[in-house]
Amino acid sequence: MNNSYNKEIIKKICPSVKKIKLYKNSVIYKDGNDKKWVLKDLEENNIIEIYNYLNSRGFDYVPKLEYCDNNVYVYEYVNDTPTPKEQRASDLIKLDALLHNKTVYYKDISLDELKEFYENIDNVITNTFNYYDDILTSIESRIYMSPSEYMLARNCSVIFSCLNFCKSNLDDWYEMMKKKTKQRIVFLHNNLDTNHIIRNDGNVLISWNKSKRGLPIYDFISFYKRNYDKYDFNELYKEYLKKFPLLDEERKLLFIMLFLPEKINYQENELLNTNEVSRLCNYLVITDKLFMENEAKNTEKQNHEVDE
Repeated sequence: MNNSYNKEIIKKICPSVKKIKLYKNSVIYKDGNDKKWVLKDLEENNIIEIYNYLNSRGFDYVPKLEYCDNNVYVYEYVNDTPTPKEQRASDLIKLDALLHNKTVYYKDISLDELKEFYENIDNVITNTFNYYDDILTSIESRIYMSPSEYMLARNCSVIFSCLNFCKSNLDDWYEMMKKKTKQRIVFLHNNLDTNHIIRNDGNVLISWNKSKRGLPIYDFISFYKRNYDKYDFNELYKEYLKKFPLLDEERKLLFIMLFLPEKINYQENELLNTNEVSRLCNYLVITDKLFMENEAKNTEKQNHEVDE
């Protein structure tokens, strides 16, 4: 963010500007009537097109837009009402489901596109399997294991079970999708965060810079992976489905993506490595619980136990 440039823009938009304050990736300023406005860099998306599209679909949970050019945009600052974080997460998920409900449409999909999508995910599963298989082979050859290596060795069955689940269900998903010629597409916020919902007279979603069109499951996946241990996602998942029920193939793909383990980023600090392994195992167990409570009846059960 070019602060000197943005100050010039603010003075141009609001000659009576009183106070300018930098806040994270935004600039907040007051006009002559002490009314607050927020200026942000435009980045890649055309915010005017986004606002016009959302308005055309009846989704008006966005702040009032005051100014926009090729570099920045300005919207009305909305005072936020202090709210418990769990309530904010609930409101965020409901608003995201409403966004998807208002913007959903069916898009033609060819068998070639479907096959490419399938092969990309299948390659990730295979590469992840080989990655952990190589690590465990190396660990088993050592006389003494470090704490992180011991923890990983004790819980390797969890990782490989999840990878096998992903592979098996990906094949099932592919067979389901080969019979279809269309798939659902929605407008994704693509940056869900409890700091991006403002609660006042009505809920408002901010930070639309990364928004795009895509499969409806992507917003939930990104929010879950960043916050899986902070909120009751069993309830959040149910709240989302009430406002935007997922199709069978979408639910299957959702849990394939959720169960796919991330690769551990090993460092020289053993404490950090142990925390990373612990975090991965905790993530998979929490995800398994979410699956068992909501989707296990529809497919083969997962049953993992993790050694502390």
